[in-house]
Amino acid sequence: MNYLIEIMHFKRYFPYLLLSFLFLSCTGQKEITNKTTENSKVWGIDISHYQEVFDWDRLKEHEPGFIFVKATEGTTIQDPKYTEYYKAIRKLDIPVGSYHFFTYKTSGKDQARNFLSTAKLQRGDLPLVLDAEFAKTMPDKKTINKEISDFIGAVYSKTKQYPIIYCAYKYYLLYLKDTLPKKCKLWIVDYRGKPDCDWTFWQITERYKIAGIKGYVDYNLFFGSKKELENMRL
Repeated sequence: MNYLIEIMHFKRYFPYLLLSFLFLSCTGQKEITNKTTENSKVWGIDISHYQEVFDWDRLKEHEPGFIFVKATEGTTIQDPKYTEYYKAIRKLDIPVGSYHFFTYKTSGKDQARNFLSTAKLQRGDLPLVLDAEFAKTMPDKKTINKEISDFIGAVYSKTKQYPIIYCAYKYYLLYLKDTLPKKCKLWIVDYRGKPDCDWTFWQITERYKIAGIKGYVDYNLFFGSKKELENMRL
């Protein structure tokens, strides 16, 4: 997603990554090959219009367990690649979810309205996602909690499903740890090591290369088996 964090310390992740993938060199000239099995970590990526997908078949060959796609941002922005990417992922029969990038200049309810009017939510999809990140200018904690709570409430009212909350581990500790509804699953960004919280998804790096996509993408692990991921699908 859009969040910029310090470069990860690879050695601390190696036991988690070895079963799933081989990292590229910094030149990005080689492609990673991935084959997940029932006994390995379930991994996936998240994308938006910033990532150019030029070969969906090559992407599928590496068997990502899931793909999340950006749908909206704030109250007025719809990702220009959202519908195209969402339909392509559904066609490949890869579990797909949609996410909203949260901003702090408009209300949570208004942002939820933009998200819910744009995001596709069909049978077999993963739950919707709220992407909450640090900004140059942050409101006070009380305001952040209220607007995020309003967003969550609006999504639940419309879908009867709590959204997954994507955020940096530090963000979670500062703003959400004591206020987030327990039924909201966490998708934690931490490039330094495994998050010390009850996470469902863990974003390990933003510098992952995979065949079929130009440039880098975010690489994520799911804490569970393929069957457990299937059980999350709507």
